[in-house]
Order: sequence, then C-alpha cells, then structure tokens
Amino acid sequence: MNKLKGVLTLTIMLTMLSISASAVELDKYLVPDFSIIIGSKLYTLDYANDQKKEVEITKAITENIGDIYIKTTGSEWINNSSGKVVTDSIINKLDVKFFNGVEVVTTPVDEVTQGSIIFKAIDVDTNLQLMDSVSRKGEVGTKCIGYISVIDGYEFVLADTNFTGKFTSLDQTVTLRYKKKTVVVNNPPSAKVTGLKSGLTFEHGDRRYILVEAVDEDKATTNIRVSLDGEEVGNSSAQCYVLLNTQTLGGHIVRINSTDKEGLNGEQQTITYGVR
Repeated sequence: MNKLKGVLTLTIMLTMLSISASAVELDKYLVPDFSIIIGSKLYTLDYANDQKKEVEITKAITENIGDIYIKTTGSEWINNSSGKVVTDSIINKLDVKFFNGVEVVTTPVDEVTQGSIIFKAIDVDTNLQLMDSVSRKGEVGTKCIGYISVIDGYEFVLADTNFTGKFTSLDQTVTLRYKKKTVVVNNPPSAKVTGLKSGLTFEHGDRRYILVEAVDEDKATTNIRVSLDGEEVGNSSAQCYVLLNTQTLGGHIVRINSTDKEGLNGEQQTITYGVR
C-alpha cells in the first residue's frame, strides 16, 4: 500500500500540472487519466486516495495476483512495480469487472458497430437533385450493395471519388451523379416515289421505270419492298428502280412497304396506273 500511495502522491502532482483531464479508450470503456487497475478492479484517483476506501484498496492489493497498472496523462500506462510503460495491447486484454467498487453491468460506451450512408442523386449537367435522398445502414467495414437507383430517363455516371463503397464509423453523405439519356424518337419509315405521281416516268427505250427511295433517319437500315400486281419486283435498303408493266393493257397496282432497323413497319403505299 505504501508503494502505491507513493505513486498516487506523484500522480496528484501531475494532475495539478495538467491543463485538462482527458480520457482514452480501454478496450470498450473510457478511462480517466490517473486511474489504477488492480486485477479486475478499476479505480479513479480520487476514489483510491479517499481514506474511507483504504481498507477496500488494501484488500484489493492483497488479493491481487499480477501487476498493478496506473494510467498517466495522454494514453500511456505504467507498471506500478517496474515503473515502465506498457503497451496498449496488454491493457486492452484486461477484464475490468468493477469500477470504483461497483460491478460493471452497463453496456460498453460509445461502441460504434453500425454506420449510415445518405445517397443523393444529382443531374451531372444541371446539378439538380433527381429524387429524395436514400439512407442506408450497415455494419462498419461491410460493403453497401445495390445503392445505385434506376431513374427513368437517366443513366448512372459515377459516385464521389472518395467513397469506398463500405460503411464506416462516421456517417457519410455520398453524391451519385446521373446524366440524362438522349431520347431518339423512332418514326415509322416511309418511301418516296419519283416520277409516277407527276405523270413522269424514267424511260429507257420502250421501258418505263419509277424510282422508290427510303425516307427515314437512317436510309441504310430501311428495307423497301415493292410489288407489282401482287408479285415482288424490288427489294432494297436505300432505293430501287422498278420496271413498270407497259405491255399489258388495263390497270396495274404497285404496292410499297418499308421496315426500319427496329422492325417498325411504315404505312403501305398503293399506286395504280393504266395502260391503253
């Protein structure tokens, strides 16, 4: 007890010189500076120096098997017997069951096991928020999965570069950036007929032709099919010349159909002409 009292007297002087009393984490518990660990019992400086507690402290020292540790300022602990600093790993392995004579039954203080992340979806061009923020919680160190929302008309670009994708002990606010998709309206294809409507045809000798051309956003992907009197006479991806029947007297029917690359059919065109 005399040796411990000598150390306690020294710590009182150190306390007077200390600007403020800080605390460090002893495994799962916050321990004030100048506390003493005797076996499984933890005492603060004021409690251990109280004369009314001398019997209790003496009994704890007598029954103790092992070393006694005293915390100094900062985060250092010293072995009371050797006066040497001991590592935190030794202190953190100690099982503290009593604090100032009272059994420890409370849960650990400030133990952080879960983290939270708030996700905000932002238009990368306008910087406007696209939807309500979404809050997610999870165990610290685990990955946050499926946090990228599907937003109609937008495609995901990137998240904040400092976001690791995991929950941390600190709450995080993460910005997810989206870009508005370019909407392409797929209009039905059609075909343009040159010559026949104006009464003009392309002539080569005694033969006459009409020119059928695709009318679409992308002519190269529009298929044109032309039939004359029920029989297919032309099939092209851009344009084709169709030989008219000028040898058979009477009326003739030309039908033109078109289909684009998406499989969308254009309105069928029907043209009639007569041969006399």
